[in-house]
Amino acid sequence: MKNVTSKFLIPLAWAALLASCSINTSTSVSPSSGTASSASTSKTSTSTSSTSSSSVSFSSDTVQGDFSITTEDGAYSEDSGVYTITAAGSYELAGKLAGQIVVNAGDEDAVELTLNGASITYGENSPIYVVNADEVKIKAKKETVNFVTDTREEQTEDDDTQGGGAIYADADLKFGGQGTLTVTGGYNNGIHTTKDLKIQKLTLNVAAPNNAIKGNDSVNVETGNVTAVSYAGDAIKSSSTDLSSSSKQRGDVNIYGGTLNLYAGCDGIDAAYNLNIYNAADEDDPSVTNVPTINIWTNKYSSYSSSSVLAAYSNLEYAPGGGNPGGNPGGGMPGGSQTADKAEDSAKGLKAANGIYISGGVTSIYAYDDGVHANSGDTFESGAKGIGAIAVSGGTLNVTCSDDGLHADGTLAISGGTINVLESHEGLEGNVITVSGGESTIYGQDDAVNASTSIKVTGGYLFACVPPNGDTDGIDSNGSYEQTGGTVITCGPNSQNAAAVDTDGTVKISGGTLVVFGMLARNPTTYSGVTTSSLSGTYGSKAYTVTFESGSVQTGKLLSYNYSSCRCYSVLGKVSSCA
Repeated sequence: MKNVTSKFLIPLAWAALLASCSINTSTSVSPSSGTASSASTSKTSTSTSSTSSSSVSFSSDTVQGDFSITTEDGAYSEDSGVYTITAAGSYELAGKLAGQIVVNAGDEDAVELTLNGASITYGENSPIYVVNADEVKIKAKKETVNFVTDTREEQTEDDDTQGGGAIYADADLKFGGQGTLTVTGGYNNGIHTTKDLKIQKLTLNVAAPNNAIKGNDSVNVETGNVTAVSYAGDAIKSSSTDLSSSSKQRGDVNIYGGTLNLYAGCDGIDAAYNLNIYNAADEDDPSVTNVPTINIWTNKYSSYSSSSVLAAYSNLEYAPGGGNPGGNPGGGMPGGSQTADKAEDSAKGLKAANGIYISGGVTSIYAYDDGVHANSGDTFESGAKGIGAIAVSGGTLNVTCSDDGLHADGTLAISGGTINVLESHEGLEGNVITVSGGESTIYGQDDAVNASTSIKVTGGYLFACVPPNGDTDGIDSNGSYEQTGGTVITCGPNSQNAAAVDTDGTVKISGGTLVVFGMLARNPTTYSGVTTSSLSGTYGSKAYTVTFESGSVQTGKLLSYNYSSCRCYSVLGKVSSCA
C-alpha cells in the first residue's frame, strides 16, 4: 500500500459514491456488456450505474436513537461504551454507538450480530473487533441501513494491539441479511478476517486506504451487491497459502454470484492461490442459478485511487472512469508500440499466484496493467509452487487494459465462453496457448496473441488483430503454431519481421480455417483436405466477408487501417471472394 492520508480522502469519496446508492435504484448495466444464461432459471446480477435514480441516499444521519443491544441466549458486558460479547448466541444492535463491539467468546462459539439500523463509530481500535470465536455472522436487517466507521488515523507502523480493519476478526466471518451495511476504514483495511470470509444477500459498501475486503484464508461471494473501494491497495484480497487441518489449500477467492463493483489503487482481486469465477445454484433456492457480474477499475481507471498512487502519472485523461463510477473507457486503438503504459505497482484486474479459472459470470475490467494475470514459480506455505494457469471455459470477459489482456506465466487455455479484449498492449500472452472453444475477439497494440513456446488451435473462434504499422504481430509464437480445427482470423503487418502470423518454429494447418490479412512470416505446412487461397487487394476500415465456393462465409470487422492481401487455409474449400 502506498502511504496516503486517508482521513480526508475517505469521507469525500464516499460522499460521491454513496450519492449513487439508494433503496430504489435503476438496473442499467455499466460498464459490462454481454449476457450469461443457464439451462435452469438464472438470477443474473446487474451493476448500478452512477446515474441511477435515487430516492434515499445512504447517510449515517439516517440512523437515529440511542444504542441498544438485545439478546435472549447470549451474554455481554459494557464498560464506557465498549460492549464485550462473551458467549454464543444472537444479538441485535440498533441505534448510534460512539464506542466498540468486541466479541471474545469460546473457541467453538458461533455469534450472530443483527444490525437493525445501527451506526458504530470508534477511533481507538476497530469498531467491531472479534478477538475470539469459531464463527461470527453479521447481518443487515431487511430495509435498514447500517454503518461501521473507523475514525483512527492511518496506520504508519505495526501495532499488535490494533485491529487491522474497521471490522476485524480472528474467526470465520460471514455477512448476510437483506439490508445495507456501509463500512469505512480509516486505519488500514475495511473488512479483514484472518480466517474465511463469506458474503451473501446484503448490500455491502466498503472503503479503506489499504485493502477494502480481505480474508486471509479465503474470500467467497455468493450473492448480494458489493461495492469495494481501495484507495491504495486491493479491492478484494486473500493472503494465506498453507493447508488447513483437513489438508485443504488456503488462499482462494471464489465469486459465484452477486454484483461486484470494485475500485482499486492496486489490484481489483488478488488471490494468494486460485481465483475462481463461476455460476452456481442459489443456496436458498437450488432451482435458481446465480450468475455473477463483476466490474473492476484499477489505478488511473478508478475514480477513487489516492493522490499518491496517481502522483507518478501525469496523463490523468487516460482514466476515462475518473469521477464517474459508471464511466466507460474511450475507444480507439493506438498505433503499434513495444512499450506498455502501465502502473508502477501491480494494478491488475484479476490476479492469482497459482491459477485463474473462469467458467461463468460477466466480468468487465478496466486495468492500468494486465487485465487478468496468473503467476508461476512462487513457493507456497504448503510447499507447492504456482503454475501460472488461466483457463476460460464459460462466461463473458471484457477487458480494456494498458498492458496484457490475459497473461498466464504457464498455460492459457480457452475452451468456452466469450472473451473481448478491446484495448491492450498484448492481448493474450502465455508460455503455451491453447484454443479449443469459445469466441475470442482480441485487439492488441503490440501482439494480439503471443506465446513463448507454442500456440495450438483445435476449435472455437479466435479473431486477433493489430495495427499493420510498427513491429507488431497478429499472432506471434516463439515456437510453433498448429491448427487442427476452429476458425482463426488474424490481421497485421505485411512483412517478414512483423506479420499477421509470425513464428520462430513451424506452422502446421491440418483442419479448421485460418484467414490472414497481411503476411505469414513462415510458409505453413498444410495437410490433406486443407485448401489454400490467396487474393490481392486492400482490406480494412470496414466489415469484411470471406466467401467460399462451398457457400460458407466468415465475417468480421478489421481495425481502421489498410491491410494488404487476404490469404486463407481452410477445410471449407477455395475462397471465391474477400471483400
